[in-house]
Amino acid sequence: MTNQPTGEPDSDEWRGMTPCDRGLTVPMIDDVFELLADWRRRAIVLYFADTEASSATVETLATAVTQRGMGRDCLEVGSVSAVRTDLVEVHLPRLDEKGVLDFDRRSESVRYWGQPTVEKWAEHVDEVLR
Repeated sequence: MTNQPTGEPDSDEWRGMTPCDRGLTVPMIDDVFELLADWRRRAIVLYFADTEASSATVETLATAVTQRGMGRDCLEVGSVSAVRTDLVEVHLPRLDEKGVLDFDRRSESVRYWGQPTVEKWAEHVDEVLR
């Protein structure tokens, strides 16, 4: 018998579990590329890789992502508020779904577990686009 939760991954039963507890392993390469296809998700991963932080608020991430985006001439960034909305509605849930981080909508907090494969490719893309 396994201790694997039976509920959906975003249920309370999963909350607080690490990716190892969840039975997650290194992301499949297709998932890595799909996750890094959007500059905002790359910016989130790079924020955690660069700062070595393991958690952050949505507001902190929105500010960091906006600042990183403004450094790129080809990107339409918008305001911190617009980026924050995109993070909450699209990008953080997607990264949570793939086990890269845990996003708690209620507290608007993010816990990053570290994914060396994802970080490596995010850094590579960042270098290429400089």
